[in-house]
Amino acid sequence: MAKVQSERIADMEPLTVRIAEACRITGIGRSKLYELIAAGEIETIKVGAITLIPLNGIRALVDRGRSVEDSAFSRRLEAAMHSTLARGIMTAALTNLPQGIRSDLSSLHEQTRVKAEDAIVACIVKALYASEL
Repeated sequence: MAKVQSERIADMEPLTVRIAEACRITGIGRSKLYELIAAGEIETIKVGAITLIPLNGIRALVDRGRSVEDSAFSRRLEAAMHSTLARGIMTAALTNLPQGIRSDLSSLHEQTRVKAEDAIVACIVKALYASEL
């Protein structure tokens, strides 16, 4: 019984990691990690002199980073491609989008427009990867 329980514990993912391990698993340098901590982007737990970082906080940071990258990608798409090809891809993506997303593109609220642009980028990327299968 004790052996089975110790195997289960050994298989469990840690709840927190130290600074060095957080840097290793994220690929972020110590200085940048401390900047993110100071900015409130990453939660920490202090236990005496030890600083622990919850893994769910690291996952949340990565997820937030993905949405920022997707938005930045949508702005770089046209700059990186021939403009005629980019317009063709955007037209094709727009025709396959729900009307609500198309309407959001002309919204007065920037956040709504950005979300709509991100949805278009997601559709384009999904279509590109689906064509490779």
